[in-house]
Amino acid sequence: MDKKSYIQISLVIIILVIITFVYFDYFKSSSEKSFTNSENNSSKNLLKGSDDLISDMSYFSVDNNGNRYEIFSEYGILNQGSNLILMEKVNAIVYLSNDEKVLISSNKANYNDDNNDTTFSGSVKMIYGEHIIKSENLDLSFKDQIAILYDSVKYESNLSKLNADRIFIDFLNKNTKIQMNDEKNNILVKSVIK
Repeated sequence: MDKKSYIQISLVIIILVIITFVYFDYFKSSSEKSFTNSENNSSKNLLKGSDDLISDMSYFSVDNNGNRYEIFSEYGILNQGSNLILMEKVNAIVYLSNDEKVLISSNKANYNDDNNDTTFSGSVKMIYGEHIIKSENLDLSFKDQIAILYDSVKYESNLSKLNADRIFIDFLNKNTKIQMNDEKNNILVKSVIK
């Protein structure tokens, strides 16, 4: 082979190496980069959409009667223009002035920063002494010391179990009112004898 053929083969090999290098460096990495950037952008968009996202949040309050209220959540979002804080994975404790505790847990809660009123929702569980109440929703007024549990209410104690639509609990005078939405339906009560 002559010198001219060697130069042509060398040029073809150099061109192939350059094309291969450009392909693997530019096209392959840019698709990986665009995938990585889209992942970063989606997480940034989540945080951008909720600029006021707070993780591991907690609030504490004490009223004039010595009752304390503590609420904790894995994360929450401050609702612009109102005093509501939207919380996820929530635990709350109400310490009553008579040294009793009320424990509450739920998937979500809307907490009003002004008056401490809280609406719990999603797998709500309330433990008050030896009483365990589960429901889908709970409205708590800390100021009035009232809790209203509703939607699929299930109550358990050492003496009985019951199913109802709604339970009203007044922590101040220990009154409890249990009712069904439809007056024709009965509250199902089962005695537990141990």
